[in-house]
Amino acid sequence: MVSSRLLRRPRVLPYVCALSAALYGLVQGLNCTNFVASSVASLLQVSQRGARTGARAAGLGDGVQVLLAETASAGFPVELAVGAGAIVLLGALLLALKPSERTDGAKEEELPPWGDMVQVTKDVISGQPFDSVLLNMRARHGDAFRIYVPSLFGEVIVLMGREANQFVFTEQDKNLDQALGGVVGTAVSGKKTMGTKERKSTESGKIFDKASADFFANKKALARATQIFVDSAEDFCDQMERVLKPDENVFEKLWTYVVQTNADMLYGNGENAGSIVCKTISSINKEGLFSSQVRQAGDDLRQVLNERYQDRKDHPEKYLGEDSLFEEFFLLSKGEADEEMLTGLQQFMLTLQLAANGNQLVTIRWLMSHVYGDPAILAGVRAEVQQLLLKKGCGIRDLKLDDLLSLSLTNACITEAVRLHSDIPSKLTLRSAEIPMEFGGFKIPKGATLFLYADAVHKDDKYFPDAASFCPHRYTDPEAFNQMNKDREIVAFGHGRKRCTGELHARSQISALLASFVMRFDMDLVTNEKDNQMPEDHDGPFVFDTANTLKLVNLRPRAPGASDGASACVSQKAIFERC
Repeated sequence: MVSSRLLRRPRVLPYVCALSAALYGLVQGLNCTNFVASSVASLLQVSQRGARTGARAAGLGDGVQVLLAETASAGFPVELAVGAGAIVLLGALLLALKPSERTDGAKEEELPPWGDMVQVTKDVISGQPFDSVLLNMRARHGDAFRIYVPSLFGEVIVLMGREANQFVFTEQDKNLDQALGGVVGTAVSGKKTMGTKERKSTESGKIFDKASADFFANKKALARATQIFVDSAEDFCDQMERVLKPDENVFEKLWTYVVQTNADMLYGNGENAGSIVCKTISSINKEGLFSSQVRQAGDDLRQVLNERYQDRKDHPEKYLGEDSLFEEFFLLSKGEADEEMLTGLQQFMLTLQLAANGNQLVTIRWLMSHVYGDPAILAGVRAEVQQLLLKKGCGIRDLKLDDLLSLSLTNACITEAVRLHSDIPSKLTLRSAEIPMEFGGFKIPKGATLFLYADAVHKDDKYFPDAASFCPHRYTDPEAFNQMNKDREIVAFGHGRKRCTGELHARSQISALLASFVMRFDMDLVTNEKDNQMPEDHDGPFVFDTANTLKLVNLRPRAPGASDGASACVSQKAIFERC
């Protein structure tokens, strides 16, 4: 049973009535009052768009007594149980209303079915997590169905399965626009923010996009970034060796290092920007994406960027030869950006930081926990790093991008950690249809918002045997891995035109960090599970509750002779056979 304490958590409470309110709540961090209002609004809007018939409404009404009984037996507060029942009853009445005509001209019978909110509520009451609720909806409705997300999107078409991955990332890639950036921008600015397509239509948007493309495709900038990554990884390990106490959790120090390193890469000298983003991520971790600190961060970052932009105009000699995204923007804007353009830059940069760091931080935490929690994988990673260093006759600080990318097991571990744990694109891919299209026999009207749940494939034993297990050797055969990418079974960094432009930066940074740690330290994994076993990750997007339970403690110098050649071969064989 689910405890009443669980319901009081703002990022879990929205699940109680409807998945639509839940997805909204995961982003917004709703309290009980807002939850009720959003749930009613959700059902009201669904009814106004003609989602259900009177018969369907009767079905909702019939489920009220079941919901009330289950909320009571689960130990929920009486007022919450009554509130949930009242919302469902209201929904039953609303859904019996005569449907109004859709503004997009689509016919209800040609669109994907609406999700059954009574069953969703029952799933939540029984304690099922985010991924199970979604997968249960798929089992009931198929690979395409609709939900309603109030305020942000309205009607949303949810897609799941390998064919859905192929549809979004390949077949219709050029006809689908990004939809997530506007959500994060809205959180940052406190007002509606342009989506990707709207931004590209403005002069400032064109400059942002070109600066980003030039920076991430710039080999010189990537080489500089790699040097930053290997140096900062070694510097951080030096610091940990000096100051970290045995009972301290490495991750409590590590996340600020990652954010600051990224800030330096994006902003040049990113000290102030890094501290702002650190506070923002800490606030998101506690209160959700729409916390007050996120909006405050937007204001703080705008001030920093304005000051730095002016300083570049006044003292250009200080920044000669700097390979940063900020410098790319400054040069492309010719030092003549107006207030509107600088505001756009602030939103763009903070959105980029939050998206990149959110994915990166959770991936690193899970990755290092998996590696240090499995002696065979740890020995295998150590062996390949050691072999590379011996072959080149150098240290970690001398490794280049190609060296880091050649660490096949290390990069396979990164891919597996992203498959199991990243938010974007695995748990949340949002697109907007720029033309009418069809999927699975259903119409998708122009302007529709699509939510692809790629984890439906990532968590499927059909494509990933023993899918919940961490098995990096799924990807060590290049031919098999390429086929998985081609078939869109693995979408770790996305595909097509919207593939993550920072993938090489991410792999470079994470490989350097892991290589530094495994070659220098032993650590002990501590979790809340029996015998410190790794927990399964069922958290929704922008929720890091399970990741935050992972701890690496008792950092100490690596034991002499660890991962010699013979033991490494045994370890590699053990990993391969297990996967």
